[in-house]
This record gives sequence, C-alpha cells and structure tokens, in this order.
Amino acid sequence: MEDLFSVFDFTLEESTQLVEKITSIHNNQKFHGFFSHVGMSSGDYLNFQIPDNLVVVGDLHGDFTSLKKIMYKIDYYAYLKSESNILIFLGDYIDRGKYSLEVLLFLCSIKSMFPTNVFMLRGNHEAYHRFPFSSFDFLRDLQDKFYDSGKTLYIHTMIPFFDSLSGICEINGFSLLLHGGLPVVQDKEFLRNYKFRMSEMKSDQELLKEILWNDPREFTDRDWQVSNRGLGKYFGINITMNWINHTKTKLIIRGHEPCMGYKFNHDNRVMTLFSSKDPYPKFESSYLQISKKEMESLELTLDIKEFVRGT
Repeated sequence: MEDLFSVFDFTLEESTQLVEKITSIHNNQKFHGFFSHVGMSSGDYLNFQIPDNLVVVGDLHGDFTSLKKIMYKIDYYAYLKSESNILIFLGDYIDRGKYSLEVLLFLCSIKSMFPTNVFMLRGNHEAYHRFPFSSFDFLRDLQDKFYDSGKTLYIHTMIPFFDSLSGICEINGFSLLLHGGLPVVQDKEFLRNYKFRMSEMKSDQELLKEILWNDPREFTDRDWQVSNRGLGKYFGINITMNWINHTKTKLIIRGHEPCMGYKFNHDNRVMTLFSSKDPYPKFESSYLQISKKEMESLELTLDIKEFVRGT
C-alpha cells in the first residue's frame, strides 16, 4: 500500500503518462456508457444503483495528509477490491494546500487500479480555464516543480484531464452528488430530461458554472440570488425540493464550502462534506462511509450524520 505514496517522486514523464491514462479511461467510460454492474455513464452524468458500500470524500485542496488518513481509515485497497464498493471524490483537488499535484497523482493511481469503482467529480478549481478566479495557484505549483515544462503539462495534459471529469452523480433513490450546488432550473422540460441535459453539461456554460459554483442558502423570500463569490448563485430550499422531487432522491451531497467537516441546509436535505484540514486550520476534515442497508433505510436525512467520519 505504501507504493502509491511514491507519487511524491514522480518525474514529469511519469506524471504526464499517468494523467493521460486516466483521461483516456474517463473518455472511454463516457463513450461506452456501462462500466460495471452497478454503474453507467452518459457524458458528464454518472448513474449508480445503490452500491454495497459508499465512501464520499469532499474538497481536498492539496491536503495529502487528510487524504492519506482517509485512505487508511477505509482500508482503501481491500475496500476497492469489490466492484460493488464505490469511492467518490467531490472535486477541488488542487490549490491552497502544499501537495496539489501529489493529491491528483494519488487519485489517478487508484483510478488506474480500480477504474470501475473510483470516481472523481469536477470542482470549480478544476475549471479555471473555463471560469477564472483569483486563488488559482496550480499552474505556479507545476512550474515550481517542472520549470518551463510545468506550463506545457498544464495546457496539454491537465486541462484535458479536468475536462474529462464527470460533473454530477446520481445514486438511484438515495442522493445527487456534485461539487458546488444545484442549478437554478425551473423549466419543467429540463427537469423531465435532466439526465440528458446533464450529460452535455460541458456544452452549457451556465449549467456547468452553477454545478461548480452554486451554494445553498436559507432563503424564505426568494428562490435564488447572485453569489457573493462573483460566480454562480445562492439557491434556496424551493430549488432543492424541486430537484429532489423530480429525481426521487433523498438528499444532495456536495462540497465547495469549508465547514466543521460537514453541515446541513434546507431542512437537512443538503449536506456539505469537507475533507481538507491543512489549508483550513479553523475547520475540520471528514468523509462519509455508508452501507447499502443504511442508505436504503435512511428516513430522516439528518441521521446520515451518524455515518460521517472525522480524520
């Protein structure tokens, strides 16, 4: 198991080859659709039957220490030997922390070993080339490590990899998982065909932006308002319930906001999960680990906190 932590010693060539391999795996899974007996892909949209076990990890932001702790706690190698056990990451793997590249390389390594049950969703930090923002430092990190070749690595390898990441995941009857928040959609035709519309997310600039940047807020007098982040929107409980009713899921699981490991919004229908500690010393790091029986029997969505584990 220690071998996977050799990512700290990867050369430029090894880094490039690994990331390009995972980009190819992502694109092949999207093209072929079905990749296991519990999961399928349609473009940017992932869809699972309820797996035997589910682990969900929130934002990491270059925090290799928290990632390593989570992987040891779930005994990831034994856990992933079963194709019916799913491991999902909610995005924001880079920036802020010290080890952005190493976090990415580790995730690519386990995706390479277990391609049908490790899945990386896209965060807003994996879309800087689509929606620029001020706190992006991944390119500088690559240049510090690989000098002039760092920019080439970013443009020709990392951007295609980021574009290959899925945007949203649905676990039938249980949850919608995404990085930022629900898009503000009130068009009934869109919601009737949401799986198709989500599968072409990258071709819809506004939809992708909202998936990556939106946040829940406790509005009582409106459905949404423009976000103070400068990108995306704040969405209220009416938007959440609209999506839950149309998808027949129980709750939304998302990342994007630092918190004390996890928090709830919208009558406990939206759970924020955050897994980065080193860059955010005032907050906590946690992850979700839950079984099929526990997902199926969950009635009060607040009870899901029993399955949140701290690092």
